[in-house]
Amino acid sequence: MKAYTYLITHKPTGQKYYGFRSANTVEPEEDLWKRYFTSSKRVQQLVEETGADSFDVEVRKTFDTQEQATKWETKVLRRMRVLESDQWLNQNIAGYIVPTEESRRKISEANKGRIQKEKEKLQRSLSQKGSNRPWAKDNLPKDVSGSCNGMYGKQHSKDTKRKISEANKSSGHMLGDNNPMRKVEWTEERKQHMKNIRANRGPWTEEQKEKMAAKLRGQKREKRYCPHCDRDIAVGWYNRHGDNCKQKG
Repeated sequence: MKAYTYLITHKPTGQKYYGFRSANTVEPEEDLWKRYFTSSKRVQQLVEETGADSFDVEVRKTFDTQEQATKWETKVLRRMRVLESDQWLNQNIAGYIVPTEESRRKISEANKGRIQKEKEKLQRSLSQKGSNRPWAKDNLPKDVSGSCNGMYGKQHSKDTKRKISEANKSSGHMLGDNNPMRKVEWTEERKQHMKNIRANRGPWTEEQKEKMAAKLRGQKREKRYCPHCDRDIAVGWYNRHGDNCKQKG
């Protein structure tokens, strides 16, 4: 039978679990929550505590192969940021497990006083170089790049951007200590380093200018009027241009 993804909601707490199933021998509707109760230990524990009737279950999407179901599940879990919210019962994405304080303590105690062998250092070094890195360009998914990407050639509407902004604010994903740049200390040495990088870039070549022009040509960008130079400036550039306009009195 076809592989499928499913969504399970624990009614008393509102917590959710999203997963996939591929080894079924009957139709998904006859399999989920009748023969198959997920492999999640957290879900199984809640079933024992509150019963199977305390869950709402739903078959979300069917697939022809297990690989398709696995890719889709991973995509959804990453998009929903399930490892960053207590709303989700999922504890891993594609095998990546979120370490708990207890597991960190055990790992720390096991490695205290341990001297790493030269062979281990070499293996770790090689694993982080070139195409061996999981984030290297050659290892990125091929089916969601370029024209295969669902957002290729498209732009989010203002309403969509507003919803994304509100969702990030409510989750606190990039606020306060969750903002990775909040913890960066901009020392004088760091500022000078950034100035040196900009100074060594050099002017754009004609080829670079033409590539950028071709990329932007035909795009409709929202603009904002500058009263100092009497021009319409792209909103994204206006933030830098406004108070620094050369025509400003």
